Amino acid sequence: MVTAAAVLQTATRKLSRTESNWIAAVNSGTGITICSILFDRRIPQLEIEGAVEDLLARNPRLRSILVQGEDQFFFETPEQVSDFSISVVDRSSNNTTSHNGEDEEEVELKEELWRVIAEEAMNTPFPSTFPFPVLESKLFLLPESHCLLVLRIHAAAADMASTATVIKQIIGSLHKRLENSVDEVVETLGNGKISNEEEFLPAMEDAIPSGQANKPFWAHGVDMVGYGLGSRRHAYVPFHDPDSPRCSKLISADLKAGATSLLLKECENRGVSLFGAINAAALKAVASLKQVGSRGEHYGTAVLLQCRHLLDPVIPESSVGFYHSCIMRTMHTTETVSFWDLAMQCARDVNEAIKNRKHFTDMGDLNTLMGQAMRFPNLTPNGSLRTTVLSMTFDPVADTVVPEEAEAVGAKNYLSCSSVHGVGPCLGIFSFMRQGSLHFSFVYPSPLLARSQMQNLVDSILFYLSGD
Repeated sequence: MVTAAAVLQTATRKLSRTESNWIAAVNSGTGITICSILFDRRIPQLEIEGAVEDLLARNPRLRSILVQGEDQFFFETPEQVSDFSISVVDRSSNNTTSHNGEDEEEVELKEELWRVIAEEAMNTPFPSTFPFPVLESKLFLLPESHCLLVLRIHAAAADMASTATVIKQIIGSLHKRLENSVDEVVETLGNGKISNEEEFLPAMEDAIPSGQANKPFWAHGVDMVGYGLGSRRHAYVPFHDPDSPRCSKLISADLKAGATSLLLKECENRGVSLFGAINAAALKAVASLKQVGSRGEHYGTAVLLQCRHLLDPVIPESSVGFYHSCIMRTMHTTETVSFWDLAMQCARDVNEAIKNRKHFTDMGDLNTLMGQAMRFPNLTPNGSLRTTVLSMTFDPVADTVVPEEAEAVGAKNYLSCSSVHGVGPCLGIFSFMRQGSLHFSFVYPSPLLARSQMQNLVDSILFYLSGD
């Protein structure tokens, strides 16, 4: 099999504080990111292996190995892609009946099986001993001659924005390979020649523009106290079972193209960002679920901001790595507040935080608080490790797949999400814009929260966004 030349990369790099924090988070159960592609035909195993090898050749971070040193961690990145074989799992006769009795709706077999497999992938821990690769892959054979490629990626190596690049490159490589154009794959990769900026793949903290992360020492203390006291005001979704071991569960949903178009037009007319609308819909849904009436409650949202374009040097959008920062916001929400008034408040609040560079200045403080929550779970409600009600990306991840390539290889659908059952929110909202339609992966910790409860919450979010 011909494999594209590997992109050269610094052989060893120490993880930044943010990246290192994800080591502990993934160990706790949060940050196991999955990319999955559903094919409406059986793709030959050798072609899948070749496509994954091409992916690794183009992305040094994905072929990295996590290594532990004395009190610190490193990415070790080989110059060449090692030969490997992808594991194949036959689920073509799998019975997808729920084992825990949570699911009440009957859905199409392959969609239900896809959800089950995605949940299994999110809830399978990475190795507990170092070193180990940051990416694992499996090919599942499904009923009706379908197949499913699942890639598990350690959060230290890739953020949610990276998943669009992963899916696009896999489909693009398969397209060329199935067209018997492997030489074209090598040519497309440029024989390992890329820009110096992408070749280095610096840690986010090392690429923050000069002065933008500066904060006086005393301000760190004030903000730490403020975040700590503020979190005591936060209300959460009522816990169903706070004592049993937890796992991540998935609910997929989408807003049809027509409804998405109407939402975007209304946002534009009102001068509200799409983030503001999605955040408001989720907050209103929680307030409605809890029937808080006009008295309201304070809810926390962890906003994940994609920072590649804000760094120096600018990191190309196609670079796979972890370049998300977090902004923590608290919003008082009632059942009676107007949806669009709340959306405007959410949008203005986060825009002001970005204007004040909170995504850079508060990075160290939030890393510290996240670490404290993992070390001392009793600091969180019922030892639940819940730090906010919601976690969501500031912008939906944009689909960059070429439709003609997807159709040619039989890529029927794809899904990305990340586990949240360790430290994290009650509901992780992963949004994607695909061919003019909003798609969502909603992930929650179970049995801390019940599926029926979270399905009602998701239905309510879509209700507000659709304007029904």
